[in-house]
Amino acid sequence: MTRHLCSRRTLLIALAGIILPGSLAACASNATTTGATGTTAAAKTTSTNQKAVPTRGVSAASKPTPTPVSGETHKGASITVDLWYGWAGANAIHTWKALGAQMGKDLSSFNVHWITADNNTKLLTAIAAGTPPNAAVGNAPYPEFWARGAAQPLDDLIAKSKVIDRKDIPAASWSYASYKGKTYGVPEVEAFVRYSLTIDATNLSQAGINPSTISWDWDTLTQLQQQFTKKGSNGSINLLGIDPLDAMGGAFGGGNPFYWGQAWGIQYFDEHSGAFNFDNEQLAEAMLTVKKIYDIAGGARAVTGFHSSYGYWTGNPTAAMPSGVEDMQINGYWNPGDLALTSPHRSFAYTWPAVPTSHKGFKFQSTGGHSGFIPRGAKNSEEAFQVIEFLYGDTAEGIIFDSTGWLGARTSYLQKVDAKRYQGLEWFLNSAQHNDQLNGIPSNPIESFTATQWQTALQNVLYGRAQPKDALKQLQQVVTNEYKQRASTS
Repeated sequence: MTRHLCSRRTLLIALAGIILPGSLAACASNATTTGATGTTAAAKTTSTNQKAVPTRGVSAASKPTPTPVSGETHKGASITVDLWYGWAGANAIHTWKALGAQMGKDLSSFNVHWITADNNTKLLTAIAAGTPPNAAVGNAPYPEFWARGAAQPLDDLIAKSKVIDRKDIPAASWSYASYKGKTYGVPEVEAFVRYSLTIDATNLSQAGINPSTISWDWDTLTQLQQQFTKKGSNGSINLLGIDPLDAMGGAFGGGNPFYWGQAWGIQYFDEHSGAFNFDNEQLAEAMLTVKKIYDIAGGARAVTGFHSSYGYWTGNPTAAMPSGVEDMQINGYWNPGDLALTSPHRSFAYTWPAVPTSHKGFKFQSTGGHSGFIPRGAKNSEEAFQVIEFLYGDTAEGIIFDSTGWLGARTSYLQKVDAKRYQGLEWFLNSAQHNDQLNGIPSNPIESFTATQWQTALQNVLYGRAQPKDALKQLQQVVTNEYKQRASTS
């Protein structure tokens, strides 16, 4: 993931997933943390280590720099392993200067040629041409690769590994790295939990509300939307209580769960039967919830106009929440680090991701993120797998956390992380262990297409072009037909 610009383009990429051909497709301790059984961690976003530059932990299709950054660990060695790393930008360069140096020490028997690259269409092209890299990690449309046979199964290599322990990674994380009983990826580099309700504690405290008392149900948030949203004389939004589609509320695909399904207790896709589950009352209620929140703010056009001025997410100081003009959003574990850098003079709090009032008090969390894998047709698989093992281990995890704030999925490493590094991070670490339900992401072979169709259906509802039940019925039919068509031609 690159240092995001919080533009409309960024959000739409996150909403639509990663497009394939043929598809539409990471302190000083000031926190008030109640820990495993509490609801909120109040955080003043100061950091004692400013060299870390965390970016949002979501996957979006990352464009490589015009001249991709690359390096080699043992140039001239008899065996070279090409590694495509799916994040570009200054953060990736900084990370790889440290990773490459350490990799040269730990993997001394061969050369690793790493490059920040496009692990989507360009990787598919290289696979089709018979010239794939030996290993890849980051910003790939993972389940679509698994289903298309674009990656090699890793079960035998994992079984023989003295480094990788399946039990050290939650089963929910393995589900997205697998397809139809075979494992194709190893969750690593950036693969930690995706959800919280992030609250601007500065704004709420000034209004006389203690963030730790907020219930995380949508009826409560709807009331707060009415209370806090402020409009100008021309109807434009000056202060927004919440945009339910900002950040992880709108992300779907490419390593990100489908928030609205998880919040309403819906598994939108069953890998074993190939059945979709969009046409239901729960998601119709979810759509109406978004529309109600938007209508209070003046409608979808007003919210879009607001973000055209301020941007989305939290990785840019001019985005809405860092600017102090958006009070709440659904976002992930990288947010404490993001906000420590982009909004250091404001305080933030974290609690459980919002749920419908019928599930009031329910504490759910979700895995997500990225995997290392070996593309189909790659040579030197054993050496390539050693690179995947290296990225899985404590040394690499520490380097990545120090330079980006990202975290992997390994329980044993997460127990060692400095939870005070960014105030609020402790809440996320606790949430992974102490929740009512930890969800994974289903391996949907048409994930990008599905995400695009959901976005289209939701936009039709928000702009008054369709009723939720009708939009969902059509969505169900479209994705089911696409799934069947691809299955018949695969």
